[in-house]
Amino acid sequence: MQKKFTTSPLSHTEQQLYLTLEAEGLNVFTIDDALKLNQGFSPEYIHVLLQRLKEKGWITRAGRGIYLRLPASAAINGKVYLEDPFAVALKLFPGYLAFQSALKVHGLSEYQSFTVFVATEQKSRTVKLVDQYEVKALALKKRFTGYEHKDDYTVSTVAKTFFDCFFHPQYAGGLSEVLKSLQSCEAMDWNEFLSHCKRFGSDSFCQKVGYLLSLMEKETGLKVPSSVIRYLRSRTNTKTRLVPRLKGGQLVKEWLVVDNVGKDKLLSWWLHG
Repeated sequence: MQKKFTTSPLSHTEQQLYLTLEAEGLNVFTIDDALKLNQGFSPEYIHVLLQRLKEKGWITRAGRGIYLRLPASAAINGKVYLEDPFAVALKLFPGYLAFQSALKVHGLSEYQSFTVFVATEQKSRTVKLVDQYEVKALALKKRFTGYEHKDDYTVSTVAKTFFDCFFHPQYAGGLSEVLKSLQSCEAMDWNEFLSHCKRFGSDSFCQKVGYLLSLMEKETGLKVPSSVIRYLRSRTNTKTRLVPRLKGGQLVKEWLVVDNVGKDKLLSWWLHG
């Protein structure tokens, strides 16, 4: 079967730049990265070469001044794909991997998402990457804290990841997926988690999280320090809905939470395998 090439042939200098990017492991790079490669080309000529590589299908633009080097294998009968979408996302936005992406980095979720979530301090924006991926940057403002370096990424800590996921479960596959990930977590720093609740959590947030954790304790045997449950219970003041815009549900008097999702859905992964 004859192979179909999806790129155009490269000149000697174009090959030199492309192969140097490959040798340096620069799958995602900025114009400044290309200028630092010491190829003996002027800055003006580097810009010309990058434009030619883009026109010929060997690199693609990911953002302003940011490029992806496409693998050579993608030139033959291949689709454009990303070797490391997390690295690309962190090049596009100054911040840290969060929500479902952070769960993935920490090995706490099997859920496959083609959206990469990045927490930023001030800037919210969504950027499409090649055919299948998108990067969603979310401004956390005062909640932009609680991150570390892991596996070459800047990512929220395990405790901050779960705090963020409880705060915005829609960015983590929903409450059921968050609870499933929590059940598989063996390295939870409950003191750190509690500190985020005290600093950033409203009464409504705390009582909803308290209800969910107590439900997990009762149904799955999750071990939660009594000090955490005690504090969250102390924040229970007025009736609140587990999901604000969802109608119906049953009031859990201990927490004054109207569970309008239901145990069967929240714990479907546990109750029904």
